[in-house]
Amino acid sequence: MEYWNVIPIFQCSSFNVASLRDASSYYPPRARWYTRTFLVPGARVRRWAHLDGLRISDRISPGDLLLSITMPGFAFFALGRREIGWLVLGVYGLAGLVFIVALGYLGGSIAFGLMISAHSTSLVFLEGLWLGGSRFRVKMLAAVCTLRAVFAGYSQVVAFVQRHWLMPLRIGEQVVIIRNGINASSIKRGDLVAYEISEDRAAAAQIGAVHLRSGFGLDPVLALPGDRIRFAREGLFVNDHREVVSAYMPRGGELVVPEHVWFIWPSLVANMHGGVSESDISAAMRQIALVPEDQIVGKAFKRWFFLTQSR
Repeated sequence: MEYWNVIPIFQCSSFNVASLRDASSYYPPRARWYTRTFLVPGARVRRWAHLDGLRISDRISPGDLLLSITMPGFAFFALGRREIGWLVLGVYGLAGLVFIVALGYLGGSIAFGLMISAHSTSLVFLEGLWLGGSRFRVKMLAAVCTLRAVFAGYSQVVAFVQRHWLMPLRIGEQVVIIRNGINASSIKRGDLVAYEISEDRAAAAQIGAVHLRSGFGLDPVLALPGDRIRFAREGLFVNDHREVVSAYMPRGGELVVPEHVWFIWPSLVANMHGGVSESDISAAMRQIALVPEDQIVGKAFKRWFFLTQSR
């Protein structure tokens, strides 16, 4: 009778099925689902662009990669540099706070640049996973492209916010924060409203030698649609209630504010050159004072953090 010596597998503490299988020629490593889709074309592109040092790293998970791209400073946390991550995150948060509080001022612009720099620094550090063996000029080019891309992205976000939510409007040396997207029917007499003087309206209001520039204005609403306005030597009357007289207002005449139009007397600076009559200036400004609904930008916040906003 022939006997065989059998050694139970559970008694072999050093036995590793996975390692034997990986080392065996019968179990070659399987190609992942992304090999043909990303790795093979990516390798061809790298060879064509002489970026052979570019590698896809396994040191970061797809979720951490996404957070590292979208969240400033997270790349340092994901790759074990927590001290630098807290520093970048702190600089970004403080700069973001200053940017919002000092919106429209020089300090806000500097803070905006620091936010872009902090986010770009995090992304450049993340790019080091793949560009570690690349040439210096390749790394510099990647850093410059990253900075430009972050700046373009942040600029688009700021532009969207200014179109739909709020915008800083500079009037002389003062910056007033305007709330956009308001319902025009909510505007009341006395509200400080920002409005646009389009090129078409400015051209239509040219009377005689008076030439008006397009731009933005910020002034209180004097009359609503349907209100009756009367100009007189003794003052301005809205529905027979006397109002404060502004510069260059006519000394006579009446009008009824049309529908979807608000009466806002502009506080423009007049540059007098040659023989320009005051009556022509009053007539031109009277046309500009009738602001249609599509030219209204928004209402000013009464307070912006610790500052009271006024005109």
